[in-house]
Amino acid sequence: MSPVGKVLVFGEDTRSFLATVRSLGRRGVVVHAAPANLRAPALASRYVTAVHALPPWMEDGTAWLEAVEALLRAERFDLVIPCNETALLPLQRHRARLSTLTRLAIPDDNAIDVLFDKYATRELAQRLGIPVAEGRLPEPGESAETVLAALGAPVVIKPRRSYVLGHLDRRGKVQFARDAAEFARLQPELCAEDHVLERFFPGQGLGVSLLASRGRVLQAFEHHRVREDGSGSYYRVSAPLTPALLAACTELVAALSYTGVGMFEFRRDPRTGAWVLLEVNARPWGSMPLPLGLGVDFPWLWYRLLTAGEESPAVDYRTGVFGRNLLPDLQAVLAEGRGRGKGRLSRLACWLLELGRLASGREIHDVLVRDDPRPALAELGAALGEAARRGAMRLPGWAVLARQHARARLRAALNRHANGQVVFVCLGNICRSPFAAATLQAQPAMRPGRVSSAGTMLQPGRPTPPPGLQAAAAHGIDLATHRSTWLSRAIAEAATVLVVFDETTRRAVLDRYPDLHGRVIKLGDLLDGVDIADPADGDAKVFATTYATITTATTALGGLLGK
Repeated sequence: MSPVGKVLVFGEDTRSFLATVRSLGRRGVVVHAAPANLRAPALASRYVTAVHALPPWMEDGTAWLEAVEALLRAERFDLVIPCNETALLPLQRHRARLSTLTRLAIPDDNAIDVLFDKYATRELAQRLGIPVAEGRLPEPGESAETVLAALGAPVVIKPRRSYVLGHLDRRGKVQFARDAAEFARLQPELCAEDHVLERFFPGQGLGVSLLASRGRVLQAFEHHRVREDGSGSYYRVSAPLTPALLAACTELVAALSYTGVGMFEFRRDPRTGAWVLLEVNARPWGSMPLPLGLGVDFPWLWYRLLTAGEESPAVDYRTGVFGRNLLPDLQAVLAEGRGRGKGRLSRLACWLLELGRLASGREIHDVLVRDDPRPALAELGAALGEAARRGAMRLPGWAVLARQHARARLRAALNRHANGQVVFVCLGNICRSPFAAATLQAQPAMRPGRVSSAGTMLQPGRPTPPPGLQAAAAHGIDLATHRSTWLSRAIAEAATVLVVFDETTRRAVLDRYPDLHGRVIKLGDLLDGVDIADPADGDAKVFATTYATITTATTALGGLLGK
């Protein structure tokens, strides 16, 4: 098949990103990917032609913008599609500049201002007469009792925006205050700029997905959640379009003169039939594999609309067909049944029986598909590898094996670069890694400048918190002038060894720099194989304990480096 176009897709998840890649790739579009996680299973798709490791948006975004501009000039894409807000918001910031190089598949600024702000979405819906849960902005100084009296328990505390441009590595999370004491605990963090309070509306989650052109709905699809948790649904079923829900979507789209794709989330009370609009995802969404599997090809229709001005006629779809994200759904079922004994086995048996729908054509899997099996195999391999690691940690003698492995990895790294750098890496580079670097550098055998530190969070320039300064001073270490540094490619490549403190940081380093796998060791593996947890939210006692452990471990590391 000769290429019909070329796109750059930002993302790496196995739902919206992978569905977009498969949709366009099957149509002959050449697809390049710009992921944050270079080890993501979705990148194994046969439809991904090239993968580009772009720097993340950080500080003023200059490095990101320069890299994106260079890529767009070199590759001449017909369209750029962000599958997440961490890419969409930077693209929006530089829309005028980047639009001279390619088309951007993002809503206009007004639609982003309204649909990416849950309170603004509520206000528009209310003006149009569309039901929303009772809610309001938090007010300074109000009592928890007043809030619960007005909204009932639990109170739903939503971030107004899932992401903001200055903190793209931090996703806002929905929280629930089940009583006055819990609300009072959360209240100091709440403000009208960042949060909205709502009455909890019970019921089943519903979604209406659509493609619109200049305020007119071209294609719509409805699904109902079968199993859901706070982060979404891993099992859902296609359903006929509900006239009232479609009408609500149509009104919102018309009011914004919206062009693009989106998924409108609702919740309906099965007892009364009442429903409310929850929020709008004005970008590719997680449940997209289900309509795609049923012939409602949103990414392709969107591509044709934006690149050729083609408004394709709506297509019908089968209802009663289930969509499943296999591994996360299994994990959710097992987690739900955990601690229930026989109930857990019963839930697992029901789950296995549900899989029979696949044979009858009544089930579609998000990741495992016949024409592109490699992402599913990669996902399974990663899950099995993690299970094996966790199982091995329970074995007698694990600490000895971990210590031997860490020392062997360290020796191998030193053999490659005997005079190189030791870089300690933690999450924020404000607590563990700067203290460890200063402690190791202070050892008599270490040459000046051989040791440094960095973090995986995209927030450079932060100081060590006061409890950390005090705990470090007790060891004769002054961290008063330390400011956090992000682990860039240049820093990581210059390191002989990258010393991390926990499994979370190890994965974060390898997700961004998988080619440096051989340089990464965990500091705790030099002692007892246990992670050294982040003390950032702890008190002076937690810092003192953590820093004592780090001191012991860096002493052992210094002895090995001096051999």
